[in-house]
Amino acid sequence: MSDERLFSISELATMFDISSRTIRYYEEVGMLTPETRDRLTKQRSYTNQERRRLKMILRGKKLGFSLQEIKEMIELYEANPEGAAEKKAIIQHANRKIQDINEQILQLQILRDEIITHKERYIHKSDSNELDKDKNKS
Repeated sequence: MSDERLFSISELATMFDISSRTIRYYEEVGMLTPETRDRLTKQRSYTNQERRRLKMILRGKKLGFSLQEIKEMIELYEANPEGAAEKKAIIQHANRKIQDINEQILQLQILRDEIITHKERYIHKSDSNELDKDKNKS
């Protein structure tokens, strides 16, 4: 181990506004590995590389990628950050996510149009009922 700055689990949790449990979960699924664990206190210490990895995980989650997709992309990137095959695979992941998002947008637009149609029918029906009530009062 070098003189590189180490981070405790609580420092990372505070830094990224997440729980320590979330970080431990990423460890459990093999996405993070603490540099060391204190033999007495069992406290985890993380390198700057693990901090960057956590940042990539959280960014991927925010963008809607599954943990498996994020794990694959991180592994590809770390294997060879400048490799053409790795970049191509990461771009394919991004393209699939864009297709998924476009499909969700289409489905939401259809749902929006259906709601508007039902709302307009309801308004028209309500207006007709009010007119009928007014006619009956006369």
